[in-house]
Amino acid sequence: MTTFKNSEASHQHSLRTLDSLYEYDDFMDSLRVVADMGCGSGLDIEWWATRETRDDPPEPHNYICYAVDINPSIVEDRISNISNLRVMTGDFEQKIVPRSIDMLWCHDAFQYVKYPLQTLKLWNECMNPDGMMIITVPQMQSYQYNRVVTRSVSGCFYHYNACNLIYMLAVNGFDCRDSYVLKEANDPWLSIAVYKSNVAPMDPATTSWFDLASAGLLNDSVLESLNRYGHVRQEELLFKWFDKDFYFVKD
Repeated sequence: MTTFKNSEASHQHSLRTLDSLYEYDDFMDSLRVVADMGCGSGLDIEWWATRETRDDPPEPHNYICYAVDINPSIVEDRISNISNLRVMTGDFEQKIVPRSIDMLWCHDAFQYVKYPLQTLKLWNECMNPDGMMIITVPQMQSYQYNRVVTRSVSGCFYHYNACNLIYMLAVNGFDCRDSYVLKEANDPWLSIAVYKSNVAPMDPATTSWFDLASAGLLNDSVLESLNRYGHVRQEELLFKWFDKDFYFVKD
């Protein structure tokens, strides 16, 4: 899996989520193993590997961190001196991290996945119970400044939106009820944070939205839309984010 992160710009966007997570001390303390799938130049996983507690004086978290990329030469040059960070060369659509993961981070890389449903199932299997996964993708088709904007980048074969990504995550056993979603107006980035549930991945060929509702995997606003229309409408979805505010999912 080759990724094409604009490293500094991508990392600056990541920091909104990372800095918000850092405010949750109990959550940060609960983590042990962190993996960055499609790490690019490694700025995000370096953030994880160098975190300290907010105590006075601070103590290093010392997470066991994995930087996963098919071409990790850039990240190897910069982070070779970080003892708790391991660089894993390979395709993250295959099992590559040798431990069960507490935080699976994938920022600006999932859009290049060739087999997204199979990849999400694999990631679910690689995670510890109640582990968290955060995926951020640029939405290649959106409505910005009163016009439809569409982009096509080499290696990207799917267009993701909040509805289809929630569907794919829930089908693969991720809890989209107790989840976090952010997609703001005039901003192409779509971020979704979910926990691994105790529901096993299901067959996407035979699993409906109503099956996911029966399994308790869907947010209240998704359920309301589903019950009203028989399908899910993105413009009616309301989710919380890590800053503790609620946001409608914008096109």
